Amino acid sequence: MDVAEGVRSWWTRRVHGPTHLDAPEYAPDLEALSLARASSAATDLDAGDADGSDASASDPAEAPDDVISDRVLSTVITNMLPAPALVTGFTVIVLVVLRDDLDPRRAAWWSAISFVASAMTVLAIWLHQRQPDGTVPPWQVWNLRLAIGLLGLTFGLAPWVTGGDSVEPTLMFTLFPAVAGAVVAIVTAGRRDLYLWFLIPTMSVSAGSLALSGVDRLQALSLVVVFYAFALLVIHQLVSASVTRAIRLQWHSDELLARQHVDRTALQVKNHQLEDVNQRLHHQARHDPLTGLLNRRGTIEELEQLLELAGPSQPLSVLFCDLDLFRQINQTLGHRGGDEFLTAVADRIERSVGSAGIAGRLGGDEFVIILPSVDPGGAIAVANRVVVSVAQPVLIGERAVPSSVSVGIATAPNHGKTSSDLLRNANAALYRAKAAGRNRVEIFDGTMQRQIDVRVASEEKLRRALDRGDILPFFQPEIDAATGNVVGAELLARWVHDDGTVSPAMDFLDTAANAGLLDRITEAVLAGARSQMRRLVLLGLPDGFRFRINVAPDGNDRNWRHSRLDELIDGLDPAMLTIDIHESSVASDMKGASDVLRSFRARGGRVCLDDFARGVSSLSLLRQLSLDEVRIDRLAIDTITAHPHDRIIVRSVIALVRELRLAITADGVETGPQADALIALGCVRHQGNFYAPALPIDEFEQFVLERMAETYQREARGVNWPVDEFG
Repeated sequence: MDVAEGVRSWWTRRVHGPTHLDAPEYAPDLEALSLARASSAATDLDAGDADGSDASASDPAEAPDDVISDRVLSTVITNMLPAPALVTGFTVIVLVVLRDDLDPRRAAWWSAISFVASAMTVLAIWLHQRQPDGTVPPWQVWNLRLAIGLLGLTFGLAPWVTGGDSVEPTLMFTLFPAVAGAVVAIVTAGRRDLYLWFLIPTMSVSAGSLALSGVDRLQALSLVVVFYAFALLVIHQLVSASVTRAIRLQWHSDELLARQHVDRTALQVKNHQLEDVNQRLHHQARHDPLTGLLNRRGTIEELEQLLELAGPSQPLSVLFCDLDLFRQINQTLGHRGGDEFLTAVADRIERSVGSAGIAGRLGGDEFVIILPSVDPGGAIAVANRVVVSVAQPVLIGERAVPSSVSVGIATAPNHGKTSSDLLRNANAALYRAKAAGRNRVEIFDGTMQRQIDVRVASEEKLRRALDRGDILPFFQPEIDAATGNVVGAELLARWVHDDGTVSPAMDFLDTAANAGLLDRITEAVLAGARSQMRRLVLLGLPDGFRFRINVAPDGNDRNWRHSRLDELIDGLDPAMLTIDIHESSVASDMKGASDVLRSFRARGGRVCLDDFARGVSSLSLLRQLSLDEVRIDRLAIDTITAHPHDRIIVRSVIALVRELRLAITADGVETGPQADALIALGCVRHQGNFYAPALPIDEFEQFVLERMAETYQREARGVNWPVDEFG
């Protein structure tokens, strides 16, 4: 049964009721009904009625009268199936057994009427069965009524057939319409129209025959027949009421059963939908939407499951892959081009691994390959295949983009028994590969383990130092070499150990960067210095004095969009601050950095580009960022007196910066010759150990007071060191 036939069959049963001759139980076509209603029922489960009720779960409405009538008609037709055979057999038996008591002419007419009634009954049943949907058109109902009327006429003529000459046969034949009336009252229960079509000809003809017989007893019997006819009508009414009530209950049961089936089907559909959704969500939760590989969660879950089976006889290798110089590639191609690049590389990695392992993307340009039952030798072979495959240029649009990957390998159980240990050790091998020149494979060994142990111990010590408050703010003065005045101070972090020794920032900044502690160090230093800086401002500082604060050099695109600069300098006047920024801290989000720094400058703060001449993008930053000053990198100053080329480079930088009308300062001035060379080249603002090391707050305050006293003394003596232009 297709959907159209199912819906048509359901609608027919819904409106007219079942009329199949072979379906006396009126069982609903549940399959068709499910097809017609499952979708809407599934929607009802989600939405329900406006008042929160479920329409499909409410009690079914009262059965329509036309539906009950059609169902009763179907029952009548079913009950009449044996009628033609019984009537024909009855007629033949009577004609054969009682032929001597019958009038031949009347017997012939009676038998003819009987056969015609049987034939019309058969025709009515056959026509009903021919209907494709089991319905009964009105003309067939009239045909059935006519057939039942002829059957009633057949039984009504039974007393007439005897001729009325003999009372005994007539009395016996009078029983035939009486019995038939009682039987047909049951057969046609529920359809009064059909019973009247049988009863009227049966009893009227029978009573008329008896009344016209001329025999007193038979005439009196005709009155009994009339009374019996009314009694049969009463009996038929009672039986019809019971049958109708039973059919209504059956209709209710069918409706409830159909609704239950539809609801169950709808629930099954909804469960299948939810199962599909859960499967899709599970897949999305474990897979990277860009490359289709396992994501971080899926990769770690697979690794942990496979580690349960790993052992000395069944090793498991992990390859940690990182694309070389991907940040530059992403900046060159843009995010869309970078995504295409990652997709192409991921496809190469997956094809290189094949069925030997599982590839996943941890995020960014980091990929992990899990190789079950593969020893270090096999892992190296797979890693080399990956390196060779990825090393082929990637075609993005019409551009062939160079590509390479570094791979670190760790194998369980020798290099770790947990997923975190394996990934950490494979990552350590990866860093060894990058440090050795990139585009190569390194396997984890004992040396790396010792390095990891040292790094972990250093990170733990640094965390404890931050928790205990051992990271303190120091101040290194900035001097105007032309006047000897203190014009500023850089806020620096120092680690003060329990034995009193002090570690400079360069000793632990790499550890802090690897451990993600740079932000905590900045917060700790500013928190410790904030009250001291406010106190110095209240006591009075030289004109133009500013505190210099460093922005962490490992900025990313989130640092500027969610900048905490205002929170860090809370309570400090921006007019007393200079923010030092590095090339690497703004390269990932130039617009965001520019907006934040422009807002800071609008409130009186100054912005300095630090470590100028170290990177390759410094010149473009001079144009893209809104700056106040530039600071020459200490590496250039270290060699300013050692090689004439270095002196020329510094002179060119100073000339360029002054041409742009920006201030120029120098950091890392360690010797007198360096200071003299810088003064000669036109840079007079210096900072370095030649003038003063980084000092704790008490010593710095004393240093500033002494310098201010010297300045006052010079002014009182009228001493002035004019410095206009330097060669």
